[in-house]
Amino acid sequence: MFSFLNENTDLLDSVSQKDNSIVLSSLKEFYKPIKTDGFAIKYVVEGVEKYFLNGKYFPIKTGKYLLSNQTSEGHVEIESNRQVKGICINIATELLTEIVATQTRPDTAFSDLELGQFFTTSLFLENQYNAEKTNVGKMLFSLQNIILSDNLGKEAFDNEFFYAISEKIIEDQIPIFKQLQSIPSLKSETKKDLYKRVFRAKELMDESFRNPLPIEIIAQEACLSEYHFYRLFKSVFKQSPNQYLIQKRLNLAHFLLQKEKISVSVAATESGFSDIYTFSKAFKKQFGFSPSQISRI
Repeated sequence: MFSFLNENTDLLDSVSQKDNSIVLSSLKEFYKPIKTDGFAIKYVVEGVEKYFLNGKYFPIKTGKYLLSNQTSEGHVEIESNRQVKGICINIATELLTEIVATQTRPDTAFSDLELGQFFTTSLFLENQYNAEKTNVGKMLFSLQNIILSDNLGKEAFDNEFFYAISEKIIEDQIPIFKQLQSIPSLKSETKKDLYKRVFRAKELMDESFRNPLPIEIIAQEACLSEYHFYRLFKSVFKQSPNQYLIQKRLNLAHFLLQKEKISVSVAATESGFSDIYTFSKAFKKQFGFSPSQISRI
C-alpha cells in the first residue's frame, strides 16, 4: 500500500508492470542523475522538485508536472525543510509508440510517422504543465487523492492504468505537436525554444485576462519583440493575442450569466469589460445572441 500520510518519514517506493513503473517519493533531500529510459511524467504533490534537463531548468512546484522522453539528460534535486512529495510515472517507449501508431492522419488511413518521431526523439518538447488544465493532470489529481486517502494498493497499477495515462499524454500532446509544426523554423531546438516562450506568455494571459497586462509587457516576458510575439502567437494559436483575450473574457461572462445567474452589468465588470455596450456587442458577435437572452436559452 502506498501512503503519503506520514509527514516525517522519507519514502521512496515503486511498483513495476512489465517495463512501466510508478515511483512515489516523500523526501527532504535528494540528488539523482537522470537518463530516462522511456517516457516520464514527474508530478509534484507538495513542495518543489528541481529538474535540470538538456541544459534547461524546470522548478516543478505543487500541482505541476514535467514531461520528458529518453533523449532528456540531467539531474533532479530536492532540498527542503519539509517533505517534498512526488509521483513519477515511467512509460516504456514501445507502449507509447504502439498507441501513437493508432493515431491516423486526417487525410489517410495510415499512422502519422512524424507524430511517432515527435514522441521518441529530440523533437519532443520537454516542458512543465499545470495539472488543472490537461487530461493527464486530471488523472494525476485523481491518483493523488486516492493515494492521500490511503486507499490505493499496488495492484491498481496494471496494464490498463499505463494504457490510460499514455492515451491522455498523446491526447494532450497532439495539439502541441501541430502548434510546433506551425512555427517557421527549420531547427527543432529553435522551434521548442520559441514555443516555450509563447506558451509562457499564454499562461500569463490566462492568469491576468480579467485585467490584462499590455501586450508589450507580455511580449517582454516572453523575451520577444511585440511584433514577433504577435506573429508567433497567431501562428501557433490561430488567433491574435487580443482575440484570445477577448474570447477568454467572453467565455467567462457566458459561464457567469448561465451558471451564476448574475446581471449583465455585473458579468461585464467581472469579465473585464469597461462598459456594457462594448461587452454586449462582443458577446453577440461571439455567441449569436445578446447577454440578456442567455437566461432564456
